Amino acid sequence: MEGQHTTPLEKTELKYFVVRLGKIFSNLSIVFLILCLCGILSFVSLAVILTLGFALIILTIGTIFVMVPNYWDILMSASQFTAKLASFFLDKFFIFVAFAILFAILSLILLKLDKQQKHTGRIVVSLIIIGIAIISIIVIAAGVIK
Repeated sequence: MEGQHTTPLEKTELKYFVVRLGKIFSNLSIVFLILCLCGILSFVSLAVILTLGFALIILTIGTIFVMVPNYWDILMSASQFTAKLASFFLDKFFIFVAFAILFAILSLILLKLDKQQKHTGRIVVSLIIIGIAIISIIVIAAGVIK
């Protein structure tokens, strides 16, 4: 004799699907938050490249120009590439941050609906992502990074 189901099978499958969808949205919000922060971090990497380039000139007492004749061109091309990359990410910043917040909110809602298991870690991560996204919007809107 088969066991009795207390809930319909379709309803159980829907609950599992909603939880799975919540986890997917949580992962997507992390990816889009990283894309948001890439614009800010690209400017930091530009500063690091230029600082290391100038430090190498000072440490070698200028002999780097003899060892690598086109050193200045290499340093400037690396900084131009990084600047273009940072510009791309900052141009698309509001798109990335909107998706990060949207997916974090959807993840938060869908994971809170699960009564079978508590998803405390993912819920906390979603709240942290929303907080970091709002702070980064304030930083960009204030004009700290242009």
